[in-house]
Amino acid sequence: MHRKPPSAAHATPPTSSSENTSAPPRRRCRAVAKAVLASAGVLGLVAGCDDGAQPGVAAPAPSSAPSSAPAAAADGSDYSACADGTCEVRVSGPVDIPLTGQGGLRRISVAAVTANGIDFTTDGGGTGNLTRGCVITLYENGSGSRCSSGEPERPRPVDGVLALQLAELRDGTAILRLVSGKVGPPPASLRPPTWSW
Repeated sequence: MHRKPPSAAHATPPTSSSENTSAPPRRRCRAVAKAVLASAGVLGLVAGCDDGAQPGVAAPAPSSAPSSAPAAAADGSDYSACADGTCEVRVSGPVDIPLTGQGGLRRISVAAVTANGIDFTTDGGGTGNLTRGCVITLYENGSGSRCSSGEPERPRPVDGVLALQLAELRDGTAILRLVSGKVGPPPASLRPPTWSW
């Protein structure tokens, strides 16, 4: 007895009850991605999704993430440019920065560049930590600081005052900005009070 083979027109491929064959691949990928993100919160799992590429057509190569460029400073690593109290230099480790009396100082020494900012000392025996968003002012017999959220404004020159600002901090490299006015005593508002008895 000969059995007639089934007609190709009537053959039906097996389907899974959980698979929606009517949805295009792109929609299925998004649905899977949303479910994965909602349940696991892992973005990396989305990378394996089918973007709807047709068989035999090469998918575009994924673009690599741009690498962070090294921090740029107006004066590079020329620390002698700071001798007049105004410069922008790149630091990534201990270094001495010479001055000529700005803020009553002859030297600022960067002790370390940390994840939070710059640790420094002065030839007057002071120590400090300069963090992003803050400006430290140094002057004869005193110091001050102010911090703000967001990008702080560049300090303006004030006679007798040396201002320090962390312009940028990335990958263990900092851009240190120094701004000062003329060498001499600070403004009267910053001088210690004089008492008359």
